[in-house]
Amino acid sequence: MITRKLKLVVVSENKQDVYAHIRNEVYQQNKALNVAYSHLYFEFVATEKIKDSNEEYLDHLAKYKEMAEQKYAEYMELKKVDDTDEKHKVKVTKAKSEYDKAMERLNKIKNKYSKIAAEVYQSAIGLVKQTRIAKLVKRKFNLHYDTVDRITTRVISDFSNDIGGVLKGERALRTYKKTNPLMVRHRNLKLYQQDGDYFIKWVNGAIFNVIVSVASKQKAKLELRQFLDNLINEHYKMCDSSIEIGNDLILNLSVNMPNYKENLFIPGRKVGVDLGMKIPVFMSLNDNPYIKKSIGTIKDFLDVRTQLQSQRRHRQKSLQITSGGKGREKKLKGLEPLKSKERNFAKTYNHFLSKSIINFALKNNAGIIQLEELKFDKVKHKSLLRNWSYYQLQMMIEDKANREGIKVYYVDARNTSQTCSKCGNLEEGQRLRQDTFACLKCGYKDNADYNASQNIAKSVAL
Repeated sequence: MITRKLKLVVVSENKQDVYAHIRNEVYQQNKALNVAYSHLYFEFVATEKIKDSNEEYLDHLAKYKEMAEQKYAEYMELKKVDDTDEKHKVKVTKAKSEYDKAMERLNKIKNKYSKIAAEVYQSAIGLVKQTRIAKLVKRKFNLHYDTVDRITTRVISDFSNDIGGVLKGERALRTYKKTNPLMVRHRNLKLYQQDGDYFIKWVNGAIFNVIVSVASKQKAKLELRQFLDNLINEHYKMCDSSIEIGNDLILNLSVNMPNYKENLFIPGRKVGVDLGMKIPVFMSLNDNPYIKKSIGTIKDFLDVRTQLQSQRRHRQKSLQITSGGKGREKKLKGLEPLKSKERNFAKTYNHFLSKSIINFALKNNAGIIQLEELKFDKVKHKSLLRNWSYYQLQMMIEDKANREGIKVYYVDARNTSQTCSKCGNLEEGQRLRQDTFACLKCGYKDNADYNASQNIAKSVAL
């Protein structure tokens, strides 16, 4: 699936009503998202209270928690012993397996009684979650029924993804900003062509003209027309999308494009991709260590983005000493272009990196790309990744890979930079400098990012 931005202009007679409707829907939608999300948190707290009042659950919880803690203590005690004997290694592996099983039993108990508590809550309320949230939004906000449906689906999905991180202290509860685009259902977007122009019919009689001339080059215009023709002829499938309203009216059109390419891949060949600080991307193959490639330097990225961030901070500081009036309004307007430039630069750079990764895989007939599964607590300590929109890059790699029939897998990020890719020795102090790895066991020495990419390529996916 890809998302393409299309510039629109309202051409129906009710032009002013359409613009007013979009602005009102955006405002109401984002208020509704926050209300619905907060309500889901309230329901979660209520079900947790129900669960914690269950004496049977508390007894089971204490029992299995104690067992897990005991197994963990046994595992750590064995792990402390510096013994290379094979029998000892088997004991450590067995202890780790028993601890994992104890944790699995503990989590099963938690999930079992969470489900029971949710059923008790639902029985008391009398409605399933999807219906409860939809009715709440309908009661409080005057929104199109399809917008209500999208809000309901989104907040339930977002809350389900967020709550684990919230409980671990890894993130805060989500808030939806008023700048969020208006979510629209694909079934309400009817694309058609008339007299060489392209139009989209929407709800309440709204008709938009798709501006093809916005593409500056003839080749880009032809490509856009071909893209729109494929949608009309149903070669591509239109999906739920969104509308932004600002200086321009933009449709973020999500499209499912079938994979027509049949690339021939070498069985078992994988590309390991290390995302580093000095070198943004380092790639290598799992079955041929001589084929490798690095992309860019930290200077390429940070010089430009740091400059943009510096300009924005300077503008924000000047706002603090401007109490009001036209001067403040002028400086506020100047902030938006800077923010936009910063976002666009990061996005363009991520497109360049993701395209380079896919091209490397295709050139070497690799059907699998492996990346580190980086958690927030690891990403935040890497200055480049903190400024880099890592998750945007991840999404771009997945999208481009999907179009080429390449699979993307994630591997455990732990110790990839401290493990020798030749002999497998894991030991602190083997990374001599940011860019140099030297194994203390076999003596292997090479670029640290290359060594990490080899470990990633050879790792088993999660």
